Amino acid sequence: MYSIEQTDKQLLHSTAGIRYHLHFEYANRHVVRVVMEVDVAESGNLVLGLPVWIPGSYKIRDYISTLGSFSLTNRDGKPLQWQWLSKNRLEVAAEQGVLRIEYMYFAYEKDSTIRSSHVTRAHAFLNLVTCCLFVEGREQEVHHVHFHHDRSRWKSVSTSLSPVREETLAGEALVLGALNYDILVDSPVEIGNHFVTSFECQGSIVETAIAYRGNFHPEWLQERIKTIVETEARIFGGLPFDRYVFIIHLFPGMRGGGLEHARSSVNAMDSWGDTAKLHRLLSLLVHEFLHVWNVKRIRPRELGPFDYNRENYTRMLWLVEGATSYYDDHLTYRCGFYTRADYLKILSKDHLSPFFRQPGRNEATIKDNSFQAWVKLYLPHEDSLNRNVSYYLHGGLVFLCLDLWIIAESKGTKRLDDGFRALWAMYKQRPELGITEEEFIEAVEGATGVAIRENLLTWLNGKGDDLPITMLFARCGLQWKETASAEMVKIGEDIPTMPTLPKPFTGLTLKTDGGRLIVTQVEDYSPAFEAGIGADDEIIFVNSSRCTSADELDVLLAKRGENTPSELVISSDTGMVTLSLTPKKMPDFALTVREDAREEEKTLLEYWLQR
Repeated sequence: MYSIEQTDKQLLHSTAGIRYHLHFEYANRHVVRVVMEVDVAESGNLVLGLPVWIPGSYKIRDYISTLGSFSLTNRDGKPLQWQWLSKNRLEVAAEQGVLRIEYMYFAYEKDSTIRSSHVTRAHAFLNLVTCCLFVEGREQEVHHVHFHHDRSRWKSVSTSLSPVREETLAGEALVLGALNYDILVDSPVEIGNHFVTSFECQGSIVETAIAYRGNFHPEWLQERIKTIVETEARIFGGLPFDRYVFIIHLFPGMRGGGLEHARSSVNAMDSWGDTAKLHRLLSLLVHEFLHVWNVKRIRPRELGPFDYNRENYTRMLWLVEGATSYYDDHLTYRCGFYTRADYLKILSKDHLSPFFRQPGRNEATIKDNSFQAWVKLYLPHEDSLNRNVSYYLHGGLVFLCLDLWIIAESKGTKRLDDGFRALWAMYKQRPELGITEEEFIEAVEGATGVAIRENLLTWLNGKGDDLPITMLFARCGLQWKETASAEMVKIGEDIPTMPTLPKPFTGLTLKTDGGRLIVTQVEDYSPAFEAGIGADDEIIFVNSSRCTSADELDVLLAKRGENTPSELVISSDTGMVTLSLTPKKMPDFALTVREDAREEEKTLLEYWLQR
């Protein structure tokens, strides 16, 4: 029976036949010494393995590459015979008693991410999926982890793993546990001297663990997290856990991102200093917390139980990430973190415009892009934008359309929330099972009384331009269209700022590398495409002027004006090439309320944007 549900009470005073001892005496070298103990009832061959991926991130990562110096012995230290069966699995001739496996784990990436582990002198962040072997056939047993760290140096441990002892005496290891292996590796751990606080919501404890550097006020963020939890709990009618942990990393230069877990999430972002970054952080927290319901529990049938030795394919990531991507900014607005104008602007700028600018939106269905996430989304290349589009972006707009369709067809009495409440009720009746596409449609139609099958299947099996966004916006009194030039910005009392040249559209994505301006991507059928520019070309001169940055290129092209050719000198693998590039006007779109909107359309708009 597959289950990711656990309460702290269930692990108290428990025993485990599989135990991990994590030692941190080599933290300065980013190394963790792991001793795994397995109780063996009868002598015979045991197979152990390490996952090749982490659920929630659909890419083969081969974590086994960071483990080494394996030693397999019995309780008395007698070496046992063992061999590798595959890159991540080994077989050992185990003797009755206790099998002891010791190995060293290098827990460090220069570009640390929420999918890996990161151990330094200052702290330890562990995704246990990266270092805790499983015993084949015994994944459903209770697992314990013993943390052997200097608690006078690292004072706090934040994780959704549950305490095994009521108290830990000085000098003892901290023992935490999980009901099964799935829960174990779904429970990241932050150890160090980070900010820790908690609050109660509807009988559940919500903890916040923030590791950060810089000018940041964690108490302020804690109050915003309370709003997020309360807002999302209202949608589903309660919280599905006894305790939850927000692990948040905020460091200069940090790669942003988040990863969901059943009773926790990991959220990372560069230390923020402006409103745009702050909005992205809040939207990220909304997104990952919504995954508590959508994907960890309301999930495609293929995503649990997991096969940790290979890819786990599903065509339903449009549900897993698409719905969550729609809701992240929508609920950020409903939390009160955006004004209405903010939300409409963000929808236009961060959702609609990037999607309709991307040529790959019409190259594959969202179900195909979901199925191939393992080699598409997580392994992008210079031509990816022309061949596919993220199921996050595409799926978010599918659910925007679905929500607006339900609201319009129900005359402002039902919305997408009602469908998800029905899906949540279905999960609670049969938590061991995921759902199918057909069950999703039936649940939403049953809860809303609105027929969605024909439209939804068209959107899922069609291409990006099949989404009737303009029509659905119109039914709610909105319009998304190209706008005129922005109003003149003023300084002081009434002084216009310096005139600026309009940004030209070329279809180029660029990077600066050591003073060299390098092309990384070229959109199909764009001015750059027509000019014959390719990925990895270096732009050296523009109209006889040296060019070393993207901003400089924009200025040099804009001085000539749109629809006017410019001469570019390019360095490529075949030598120097002179090309002619004719930029176009960069279109600017905005989502606004129509001035001629009828009362019934305004009513639907108010229903959609009610908080």
